[in-house]
Amino acid sequence: MKHSVLLTLGAVAFVVALAAAPVVSTAQPAPAPTMVPMAKPDFSSMTFLTGTWNCTQMLRGKMRPDTSTTTIGMDGMWMVTQDTAPPFDQYRTVTINSTGYTGYDATTKQWVQLGVDNSGGYGMGTSPGWQGNTITWTAKNLDGSTTTDVITKASDTQTSDAQTTTDAQGKSTTVTITCKKSS
Repeated sequence: MKHSVLLTLGAVAFVVALAAAPVVSTAQPAPAPTMVPMAKPDFSSMTFLTGTWNCTQMLRGKMRPDTSTTTIGMDGMWMVTQDTAPPFDQYRTVTINSTGYTGYDATTKQWVQLGVDNSGGYGMGTSPGWQGNTITWTAKNLDGSTTTDVITKASDTQTSDAQTTTDAQGKSTTVTITCKKSS
């Protein structure tokens, strides 16, 4: 009987020792994460656009004003433009506020513009970049229309825009926008 008590105590001690002993693992420790560099766009060809601009365009027989302010934002990854176009006729009775983002897609080697406004409008366009003093943006819209916007830099403080939209039925409308930098 003494022998069975010792055997039982020995077995209990063995189980306790196993539970208390550190478990050796053959798993390798997780490697430290590798930081991925974030290449920022080279905005040098577009930095003249930063600041505040006053723009006008003829719309429905009246001059439509708007004011745009562009900064480099989003940790240097995007040019951010805040635009305000006040009410100006019986059809536009509210101020339209929009935000646009201009960045560069290194994979496609294209400049990209994304924009939204408080009337539910949105759009996206692409451009290969400046050719001399012009940059051409193109967009194929979800409604089947296309837009081509040719911006001409007259100076660091003045631009003009020839924007042509062609609807899904093939009817084209061109608007000319002139902008002068105020600060």
